[in-house]
Amino acid sequence: MPLFSDDLFLGAGATYMGTGNYATTATFNGTIATTTLTVTSSASGDPLVVGQYIVGSGVTANSYITANLGNNQYTLSQSSTVSSAVVMYASGNALLGDPAPMSLGVGPLGRTYVFDTIPQTLQAANIAASQTPASAGSLTLTAGTSAKSVVRNDGTTVIQLDVPRAVQVVTSTAAATTLAGVAITGTGGQISYTSQTGLVSGQYLTITGTYGGTGSITGYSNPTTYILTAVTATSATLTTTAGAAVVTTAGTPTGLTYTLGVAPVTATISGYDYYGQAMTQAITTSSSISTAVNTTKAFYQISSVAVSAGTGTALTVGTTDILGLPVRVIDAGYVIHAGWNNALADNAGTFVAADTTSPATSTTGDVRGTFLPASTATNGSRRLVMTIAVPAIAVGPNSTRVGALGVTQA
Repeated sequence: MPLFSDDLFLGAGATYMGTGNYATTATFNGTIATTTLTVTSSASGDPLVVGQYIVGSGVTANSYITANLGNNQYTLSQSSTVSSAVVMYASGNALLGDPAPMSLGVGPLGRTYVFDTIPQTLQAANIAASQTPASAGSLTLTAGTSAKSVVRNDGTTVIQLDVPRAVQVVTSTAAATTLAGVAITGTGGQISYTSQTGLVSGQYLTITGTYGGTGSITGYSNPTTYILTAVTATSATLTTTAGAAVVTTAGTPTGLTYTLGVAPVTATISGYDYYGQAMTQAITTSSSISTAVNTTKAFYQISSVAVSAGTGTALTVGTTDILGLPVRVIDAGYVIHAGWNNALADNAGTFVAADTTSPATSTTGDVRGTFLPASTATNGSRRLVMTIAVPAIAVGPNSTRVGALGVTQA
């Protein structure tokens, strides 16, 4: 008699659920030209794979493998110059095995997974405190409330969160809120102003009011937002928010207010998920003050936050109420029940299905999916209990790591 029938469980049988991640390490000799790593000889350990971090003399911090080029060459996330072969080390939980066997089965459709967590209150600056980048580079990470600084087995220092959750980058008010003494100095959007330090190219400028005096800005209506380019302490050029040239006539307008905004930049957050996979997400920060932009991926550990340019205003980096799911959920129908804050009824939260794009990139979504509880925020005492139907591809006899945990992070 078969172990399973279509509608009846007849006894114990093998099924699978995957958490079988294991650390991978390798020692080898190699050279690096910008972002291309060439392995000249292997000493010991596991094969090199996408996601592993690379350390060694002359290797830029937070360098990890982003692509296998073949012929013993790999692309790294950071640029380095290592012209003569040196000893390097690769590490990270990049190789997640297929799901580990469990002794009992419940039928051919799989199992249910009870996700039970009590997330702490979100913190807007518990990953990086307020700082104003003047140019491209990495922010200084500092563990705040509900986060802690830990050193991973590979020696990387990371900020570890209470639970996997999306990260937010928040813009604040510019160091100077307005420009003073503004005059139009040319026909192509050139302006001058009272000396002001800390301005950066790409910063937004909103002009309001009805102008009088002399000079004009073609196409201006109250209000209009422009982008500052060719910035110095006393001058800049206006362009439209689409980057087009602005036509002006020289003069000194009156009746206008010039309010400074934020220069939106690419913020690249790098770190690891709950299963130790290296992951990265690139987001564009807001051009508005006091505005948060969230990642779509849920991070458990953060190793770096880098910006592509100066912002002209302070940034903070912290946590959100968007929580990462522990198993891949590709459809809301697999969520049997979402209980939040001791309520019997299903919570009308926001579910985002797992992004199945393969390979994953720095702009794709979470590989397992996320859930944002509705009505009340996390506070360290509200409990989320989600019952998730886990299909056979995740826990059945023919289950796979991708079926259980999603495509490999990137």
